[in-house]
Amino acid sequence: STVEVLNTESKQWYSLKSLQLPEPIYFCGMTISSGYVYIGGGWNAAQKATKSYWRLPWSAIQQSVQSRDNTSSPVTWEKIADSPFIASSLLPNSKLPVLFGGSDDKMRSDIFVYDPTQKRWIAVGNISTECARPCAVPINSNSVFVCGGGIDKNSCT
Repeated sequence: STVEVLNTESKQWYSLKSLQLPEPIYFCGMTISSGYVYIGGGWNAAQKATKSYWRLPWSAIQQSVQSRDNTSSPVTWEKIADSPFIASSLLPNSKLPVLFGGSDDKMRSDIFVYDPTQKRWIAVGNISTECARPCAVPINSNSVFVCGGGIDKNSCT
């Protein structure tokens, strides 16, 4: 649940206890979208896959990083709707975070966006190849570059 920050000028790392995650997670996804950082999915400390997701205003993170505040009470990550499936890939979008790809146990092709006004994940389509844990970046407002990811338990794309 720890949060580490790298100062790129001094090349020094430091921990920010005020930004601790609600629970320890790994193999998770994280993105920034519409002024919020979203994090979740992956595995929890009990080594179980999780569908839990949270968000925190980007401004709260920037303020803690700028002040290197380790003494104030921790910020509260907002719990959002659980994802419809186990996933660790989140893609930034100009307005909404996009969830895609499955876990090692279940390859997926469906894509969901989180709608904060409806407080739920909404299905928006499918990618052509079912996979787990792919990587992606937006190319422009109409295109996304997706690569990697597993296509079964023993191979990757």
